[in-house]
Amino acid sequence: MNKERGYRLLFFLAIIAILAAGCSPKNIEPDETDASVEPAGNPFEANEPNSQIMNSIGHGLADPPLDEQGRRLPLQYHGGELKIDYKVHASGNAKNVGFLVFVDGKPQPYKFNTSDAPYEYMHVFDLQGEDQDTLFTFVFTPVTGKKGDTLPVSIASVYNPEFMPDMKETASYGGFHTTLGMEGLLHFNEDADALDASSIPRQEALRDVRLSSEPVTQDLLEKRSGFGTVDLESLDTNVYSELQLDGAERQDHYQVGKKGALHVTFKLFGHPGVRYRNTFYINHQAISAKDGTFFETMLTKGDVAVFNAEIELEKLEDFNTFYVVSVPVNADDFPDDVVVLEKTASILLYR
Repeated sequence: MNKERGYRLLFFLAIIAILAAGCSPKNIEPDETDASVEPAGNPFEANEPNSQIMNSIGHGLADPPLDEQGRRLPLQYHGGELKIDYKVHASGNAKNVGFLVFVDGKPQPYKFNTSDAPYEYMHVFDLQGEDQDTLFTFVFTPVTGKKGDTLPVSIASVYNPEFMPDMKETASYGGFHTTLGMEGLLHFNEDADALDASSIPRQEALRDVRLSSEPVTQDLLEKRSGFGTVDLESLDTNVYSELQLDGAERQDHYQVGKKGALHVTFKLFGHPGVRYRNTFYINHQAISAKDGTFFETMLTKGDVAVFNAEIELEKLEDFNTFYVVSVPVNADDFPDDVVVLEKTASILLYR
C-alpha cells in the first residue's frame, strides 16, 4: 500500500435513529485518501427516524513540495520557527475543527498563523462556506530534531472539539471528536532551536506513571470483538486499545471527586514491531508527568503494553474531555500495512 498520504478526506454519515439508541462512536482506520466513520451532526437533536446527514472534511498541505515525478518531498527545517501552510475544507455540519500536531510522535505546541500568537496544543476554528478551502499556517519551533534527521510529522484534525456533554441534555459525544490524520516527513538542515519552556502550555496533572506488559488473553480479545472477530491472527496487522478508569471501562462519561486521584489504565496491543508515542489529553491540551509529556512503547507479539497512571483531581475543571492519542513513529517500516494515528473515544470527566 502506498504510504504517501499528503491529503486526507473524511466522510461522515449520520444516522440519527441509530445514535439516539445509544451506539458509541468507533474510530475506523482511514485509507490512503478517504475514510468512513459512523456519525456526524448532533445526535441529540430531534430528527425524523430515518433522516441522514452527509458531511465531509478534508485537509492537507497547501503547497506540498514535489519532485519531478510528482511525489511528495519532505518539508525542510532551516532553524528558527517553521511555517507549514495548510488548507482545510468541510461540508454539512463538519465545520468546527481543531488540529493536533506531532513531530516524531511527540506532541507539538504551535502558533496559529503568526509568530505573535500563543503556543497551544490545539487551535479550534469554524470553517465558513461549503466545501471551500480555508488557508492557514502552523507556526512552531520543533520540539525535537537534529541536523540530518528526517522525522515523521503527523497532523490530525478533531471534528467538533468544542462539543462537550453537559450531563443535562447530553451525556455522550456521539460521533464528535473523530480524528483524521495526515502524515509527512520533516528534514532538519539545522538542529531544532531550544523552545522557551515558559511559552509552552504545561499541565502537570499525571503522577505515578508505570509502564508494564501482560499477555493477551481470550477475554481481552472477546471484549474488542464488538464490530467483528478479533483473534490472534488479526493482531498481526491491526492495533487495539482499552481505556479503564478506576479499574473499569467507562462509556462516554465518569463522575469524579474534587480531591484525590483518578486511576487510569491504558492498554495498547496488536501489530508487532510498531513503536508508538502516547499522549494523554485533557480538554485538548497535553497533560504531563514530571518525567515527560509522552510515553513510548513498542508492540510485541502476544503482549499488551500497559500504562498505569493517576490524574490529580484537584487540577481538573468541573467538566473535562479526556482521551489518549497514540502516534506511530516507524510506520514506514510496514509499507504494506495501514499504520496510523490512534485516538481513544473521548470520555467526559465531571464533578
